[in-house]
Amino acid sequence: MKRYYSWDDEDYIGGTTYIEIDDGYATKQIAITPDNYIASNRKDKEHHFYLAEGLVDIDEIIKYGGFEISEQYFYSVWNAYKNALMDKWNETKERFPLGYEIEGIIEVFYPQGIVITISQDVFGITDYDKSRDSTNPKNLYPGHKMLGKVVSYDEENMWLVIDNPRVF
Repeated sequence: MKRYYSWDDEDYIGGTTYIEIDDGYATKQIAITPDNYIASNRKDKEHHFYLAEGLVDIDEIIKYGGFEISEQYFYSVWNAYKNALMDKWNETKERFPLGYEIEGIIEVFYPQGIVITISQDVFGITDYDKSRDSTNPKNLYPGHKMLGKVVSYDEENMWLVIDNPRVF
């Protein structure tokens, strides 16, 4: 079951954070600061990919002033952020049509799979198990090259969905 929380974090992030938790793990996270959005689906210069790691301790969120919010409220924040990127996302889909062979670099491992950077501001997601089966375990780390094919689009995260991953 998905749950949603928010908290103010002036010390670390300098703004308000919103998080989607599914079965104890963060699947989306976004912070709004006075200057910008910092979200889990894009690489931030300072915070890299902004997503809580491991099991999320809801008691810890509450302890530091966080509170549960509705799914509708979370997505009002998430979608406002996404709308600002919609033109770039549509250009990305035109530039990388279904069937297109990509080359990227492994960035981070998420509950949804492996996030890869394909080019500046273009990211993909691929299946961890398929990636693991394509390579020697010593290659399955951030910074390694990956090849694959665009098979669909993750509209919520604005990621290319990559199949037939091959890691080097």
